[in-house]
Amino acid sequence: MRRRFSLVFLATVLAAVFAQACAQAAAPRRMTAIGHLSCGGASLTAETVYLDVPDQDLQPLSQRIALKRLGQNVSTVLHHDGRPLRQPFLKNTPVLDAAVSSWTCLTADDGKAYVYVFYVCTESDLRPDCAGTSREWGRLFDPQGKEMTADLPHAGPRTSALMKRLGLGRYENEPMPLRGIDDAANP
Repeated sequence: MRRRFSLVFLATVLAAVFAQACAQAAAPRRMTAIGHLSCGGASLTAETVYLDVPDQDLQPLSQRIALKRLGQNVSTVLHHDGRPLRQPFLKNTPVLDAAVSSWTCLTADDGKAYVYVFYVCTESDLRPDCAGTSREWGRLFDPQGKEMTADLPHAGPRTSALMKRLGLGRYENEPMPLRGIDDAANP
């Protein structure tokens, strides 16, 4: 009887240890990505904190893109389209419903530089509109950090007209030289 109790006790302890190890192995893990971009006399730094959740896409927790003009000590934080989103599989941990995934420096016909950031929305059952071409969009900033596309829809004739007016119309017909916002992902 005592031996049977010991085996049952040992099996219970081993099962508990195994369950704890599996729970720890499957726990979400935070990771931070840093990116840099130079554009028109400005230096930009992006810091994105992700939550790596097993069996899910990376979930963006926060993202900050700061622009610093050459010779100035003060940084300007760029406007961000991301808003809090509560994913059903994450309890009490809101993530961003969109994050910048890539960026580039565009040169207008007159030589002026513009920062172009490319957003991708976070897939979720709570956001059925995050699909197809609605899943991604761009925003345009001048080298001082002013958002040129403020109050414009993600796409459409007004954005196209603005791009043409600024001398960036050629980028509507040819691919933009986008690069990932994480320096570690770029060669």
